Amino acid sequence: MLQKDFHNKEVWNNSLEQFNDKNIFQSYEWGELKKLDGWDVLRITVSDNETLKYILMAQVLTKKIMGFKIAWCPGGPIVQCDNNKNGISALVKFQEEIFEENILNLRCKPYMSNNEENQKIFSNIPKSKHFFTSPKSNIIRIHSGDNFLGQVKKKHRYYIKQSEKSNVIWKVCSGKDTAKVFNTVYDEMKKNKKLKLSIIDINTFSEILGLREDGKPRFFAYAGFENNIPVCVCLISLLSNKAFYHYAASSSRGRDISASYGMIYNLIKQLADLSISELDFGGISIDGSTSGVDFFKLGFNGDEILKLGEFDIYKSNLYGYLFDKLLWFKKNI
Repeated sequence: MLQKDFHNKEVWNNSLEQFNDKNIFQSYEWGELKKLDGWDVLRITVSDNETLKYILMAQVLTKKIMGFKIAWCPGGPIVQCDNNKNGISALVKFQEEIFEENILNLRCKPYMSNNEENQKIFSNIPKSKHFFTSPKSNIIRIHSGDNFLGQVKKKHRYYIKQSEKSNVIWKVCSGKDTAKVFNTVYDEMKKNKKLKLSIIDINTFSEILGLREDGKPRFFAYAGFENNIPVCVCLISLLSNKAFYHYAASSSRGRDISASYGMIYNLIKQLADLSISELDFGGISIDGSTSGVDFFKLGFNGDEILKLGEFDIYKSNLYGYLFDKLLWFKKNI
């Protein structure tokens, strides 16, 4: 049975909590944030006809461009069921609803591992030829009391120890301080490196996510300060027992003292204190095209997880062809 148009945050998030592949991009709050960027939000579930348990959830972002309705489903749809047949059936119902909404093309990126069972469930949906993001992620498992320093690679241990020799003090910055601290470091880095990176509305996302039941913030900047000046910072969101690494920045001084290495080392200890069991460290390349980022992330010896990747649901092959060409053009200009 298919349902849509969920407007109750608690119902949606409590249902999402039951899925192993839950992620911040399918949270109710992420949809509310994207509304401020001009997206409409369509929330869809499909439940098992016998047990009535949800076996598919999808938060779809839609927007009209030049009169055409396109859509993006980051982190979804996510499917969890006892057999492939039910999963395939749920996806068929989901596709039918997408067409009912007159969406010409939906690009989706399910937050699900690229294993044999999941491949079968998504076997009838075309894989995208030109993707927005890498299907490969780096996940750091967190266990309270573990010797995290001992698990990282030798070069990273050296950089961490170099960072720890400095007088950097690590802090969780929340509320209005989240954007203030992040932007202080990011603006310097952006100017020096001439970056053009689109950043989410930090203050608004902080307000929307709010606090955990223990009163701790669900979105914060984790920053290192030297003489009360931030030199390195990252933005972290929390969903249940998972943490998500969004953006990071380092000043010239931060790079001189290898602060980014110390930041991750101390962040892991902070997350362990919050009973977080894993950090999604974000994407890594599948072709070595981002070697510097890959070196940094992989040196902490997290798990390299290959996700299913991106798929396109479209009304006709012509729409799919045109959308694919548009993405190719955008990536190559």
